[in-house]
Amino acid sequence: MLKRVVEIFTLKSIRGRVLLAFTSIVLLLVFSGALSLFELERVSHDTEEILLQSKMSTDLAREMVTVLNEQNDAMIEMAVIGGNIVDIAPYYNSCVESIERLSDATERARKRMEEIGSPEITDSLLYYTARINDLASSYINGDVHRAILSDTLTNRTPHSWYVESYKPLYVNVSKQITKFMTGSESTLGPDVNSLSLTARRAVTPVFLSLVVMIVVTLMFYYFLHHYLIKPIIRINRSLGEYLRYRSPFDKDLACRDELKMLRDRIVILIAKLK
Repeated sequence: MLKRVVEIFTLKSIRGRVLLAFTSIVLLLVFSGALSLFELERVSHDTEEILLQSKMSTDLAREMVTVLNEQNDAMIEMAVIGGNIVDIAPYYNSCVESIERLSDATERARKRMEEIGSPEITDSLLYYTARINDLASSYINGDVHRAILSDTLTNRTPHSWYVESYKPLYVNVSKQITKFMTGSESTLGPDVNSLSLTARRAVTPVFLSLVVMIVVTLMFYYFLHHYLIKPIIRINRSLGEYLRYRSPFDKDLACRDELKMLRDRIVILIAKLK
């Protein structure tokens, strides 16, 4: 049974062996190329995903910085002018809008960090943002002015209130936004490492295919030279010597398959011509 199976898979012709060799090379190239394209597609997708995440974090941080600065500019204007509630009226709507936008931006930052599994990055940002928004709201609602007017024991003014109360919180929120930017970028580290591994997987099949191709090519060259080229040269030389010098044709030339059949037929032909 085993012998029968071996005979089925044994190629008994040079043509079959050559065809098998070229087919193996083509299939190897197709397989390695398809695998590399698949991995490269994954690299491309992962790269786009990382760039998109980085852009979203950068845009969100930029929005928070812009809104915070707008709120700070409005608070400076109100604190410098601010003798009473009437004086701050022109900046009221701007400050209310900035409070809402800053709260919305920080909430989106929190949700984003929850999605990537690092909600702790925004804890301090949410805390200081809530405090600075509460402080700004108390100012535009007149609570700060009323507190200053009712406190006759000190010489506090809206300007001193800004310097002592609002500005430190503004600085803290700015720092927390910077931490959010650096923290969100650091969460991309595992994705970058995964991208690096994927890139290596994309290159590995090509490298292995190259090595296998070199080995197969050397084996193929040895096969052609040993079983095809050398026998043809010997048959041609022996036949040429017979035709030129009537030297006996070497009927024991080492040949296989179609070349062996050609040698035997030449021997039969020479025998008939005698």
